[in-house]
Amino acid sequence: MKSIIYMGMDVHKNTYSLCAYDPSMKEFVAETRCTAEVKMIKKFIKNLKKKYADDYGEVDIDVKTGYEAGCLGYSLYNQLKEEEIDCDILAPTTMYRSSKNRVTKNDKLDARNIATNLANNTYKAVYVPNADDVEVKEYIRMMNDFKLELKKVKQHINAFTLAYGTS
Repeated sequence: MKSIIYMGMDVHKNTYSLCAYDPSMKEFVAETRCTAEVKMIKKFIKNLKKKYADDYGEVDIDVKTGYEAGCLGYSLYNQLKEEEIDCDILAPTTMYRSSKNRVTKNDKLDARNIATNLANNTYKAVYVPNADDVEVKEYIRMMNDFKLELKKVKQHINAFTLAYGTS
């Protein structure tokens, strides 16, 4: 039998809080806080799979990870995809939050909330742009920057000619 473990990650610049949830047992099976490195996520998943192999004799386990959209943008998503780890970026406004989670907020509870949202599919995933989308976005940003610079240069020239009364 193939099991799916849902792993919520509350991510920050320097640390990750990881929480694994097994919906078949309806319990959190592992939690940790680690440095902000993909190798630590891989190690957590490896230990989780080893635990399932030792305790339940299950070797075939899929892990679905997810984190809230925020300061890391798409960088963690892209790193996880390179390591062939299934990941979603959750839109915070679409996630289910209990009234307790709204009042009491910490990294551990956030990771648990993300894991349960993944398991219950009570969220909308953020669209992750592909390479073409990123190129178009950067091109548009560059053109807007050039237009702004051109406007500033024109203002400087007009100010200069006005100061010498030649405009």
